[in-house]
Amino acid sequence: MKILHLFSDWKWTGPAEPVLSLCEALGSEGVDVTLAYRKTPLEFHERTVEKEVKKRSIKYYEGLRLNRYFSAKDWCYDIRSLNPYCEKEGFDIVHTNLSHDHYTAIVGLSFLKKRPFIVRTDHKRDGMPPGSIMSWALSRTDGIVTYSRKIKELDRDHFHYPEDRMCVIPPGIHIYEGPVRNIRHEFGLRMNERVIGVIGRLKPNRGFDVILKAFKILRGRVDNVKLLIMGRSSQIEESVIKPLHELHLENDVILAGYRIDDYFAVISLFDIFVMMRAGSDGSARALREVMGMGKPAIVSDAGMLCELVEEGKTGYVVKWDAQELAARMEALLADDGKRRQFGEAARQTAADKWDYRNQAKIMKNFYEELIRKGKI
Repeated sequence: MKILHLFSDWKWTGPAEPVLSLCEALGSEGVDVTLAYRKTPLEFHERTVEKEVKKRSIKYYEGLRLNRYFSAKDWCYDIRSLNPYCEKEGFDIVHTNLSHDHYTAIVGLSFLKKRPFIVRTDHKRDGMPPGSIMSWALSRTDGIVTYSRKIKELDRDHFHYPEDRMCVIPPGIHIYEGPVRNIRHEFGLRMNERVIGVIGRLKPNRGFDVILKAFKILRGRVDNVKLLIMGRSSQIEESVIKPLHELHLENDVILAGYRIDDYFAVISLFDIFVMMRAGSDGSARALREVMGMGKPAIVSDAGMLCELVEEGKTGYVVKWDAQELAARMEALLADDGKRRQFGEAARQTAADKWDYRNQAKIMKNFYEELIRKGKI
């Protein structure tokens, strides 16, 4: 089976890690998979798709431009180039991941006499946006993959898509098992201070206002606790700094910024992790990485978060409510045994459910099932 994955971005954004890691794992399952991506258009010192593809020795193709931003020249080039490339290589399936590469595949392969099957993974937190263009594209798409039941149901209902051509695969992660150094002193943390951790792009719609209000309530009840927020955004002033000052939490909230080299060392400081809403890609990778390190989590019931955290086993699921969140944080901080119990269960969940090899097996079976069914 020959698969071409398309990814129309060069930046190391939320969907990039799961796409590359799935391609790696599919290769280990004996699938002949090639990844076509947008080449890095400028000198960039942080991680990029191109750097990671070559570092991991994933089979790749750079003959497409895959520019997700408006460029008539690049778009026309890809529409003309995709057809002969797929015909030459004999791909069975073209698996698209972002809307631009999805539309490129639909248009570019329309006139191929024996076109490959077309599959789309929905990386969106709230499902693919309803509309006539997306409806048209999905009417020519042979299968849809989502990371959660909620997103599957949204896409099915929005687009009246046949459920037997949809597949839910568990989101994958690489569980970190390497060393971590003690960096408490770098944040001025005393040994008796407990840490509530938050990770994410610091945008106003991610629930930081609820988290800060809940922490304010908690600080009125509990001593020796800090809130540590890891992430960055041009909107940090509105989403975090302004409400932080209004609540007079300057001395109790640590803004750790964007971390790369010591990312897992920071996570190791957490006693509890909190997330109210996943990022735009919807896979909540930070939550799963934290759980993979054996940390209990408290999440809201928004989106797929409640499918990742099992209430009363790996953490708690709360409403979008500061009082309820504060009560759950207080209860976990007061019970060392429960934190350990939840953390161990969280680590086991990550090992059992979020392994990329497991994801690749499910995906391979889905590919084979689609081929048996025939094109839509």
